Amino acid sequence: MDAWLKSQQSLAEDEDAVNILAHVGDILEQGAIGKDALQKMQVYLEEILASRDSGLPNELTRLDELGGFLSGVASDGVLNDQEIEAMSTWLKANESVQDLWPASEIAGRLERLPEDGIVSDEEREDLLQAVTRIAAASVVGSSAAYEHAATEFWEEQVDSLTLAGATYCLTGDFVSGDGNTVDTRLRCHGADTKPNLNSDVNYLVIGTLASRDWLYTSHGRKIEKALLLKRQGAHITIITERTLLKYLA
Repeated sequence: MDAWLKSQQSLAEDEDAVNILAHVGDILEQGAIGKDALQKMQVYLEEILASRDSGLPNELTRLDELGGFLSGVASDGVLNDQEIEAMSTWLKANESVQDLWPASEIAGRLERLPEDGIVSDEEREDLLQAVTRIAAASVVGSSAAYEHAATEFWEEQVDSLTLAGATYCLTGDFVSGDGNTVDTRLRCHGADTKPNLNSDVNYLVIGTLASRDWLYTSHGRKIEKALLLKRQGAHITIITERTLLKYLA
């Protein structure tokens, strides 16, 4: 909880979130939590949930939530059965994002676990490595780390990149030049570019530079739209400026 709350910059002024963070901080200072304190925390959380709007967040927010949740799971370098069950419960409650990365990666590994619930050391280590890798991209500890999370978290791994004949859409600010510069370089390699995202786009390229409120700007909206189009069957690959530059070099 401590790792997740610290990763959620949008909750910095949320009174409930700040109070929870304070409670968790007190517990961490004590080094242990008793049964009574745990039950009080549970009641407090249930009261907050009951008093809040139950409207579902959008897909991008859900995946951002998952990243923060996995950061908390990975924070101690140990993956226990309760945490595995918690991941499974989260995925069941958020079925609409199960085929989107990183939910798809976690879901795929959980599906391969034995039905009897007995997880081998090798399976546990494989799942922990996946969780740790995703958490490393989503943890926000500093401005630089946040920019890294903003640009790297949504990238899909690619073994090759089609330039000539492919259609690209750019979002965010680029280290290698302004949008027009990157656009020109793509066209010099035979690619087509579009200012707006639609199902005809093959690649969405995310610029390396980002602000702390990227999730709530057009930068985040394009990523969200790409995820939605992918769910509808569009073949859009999300990559970062760093990956693009590797193939443009």
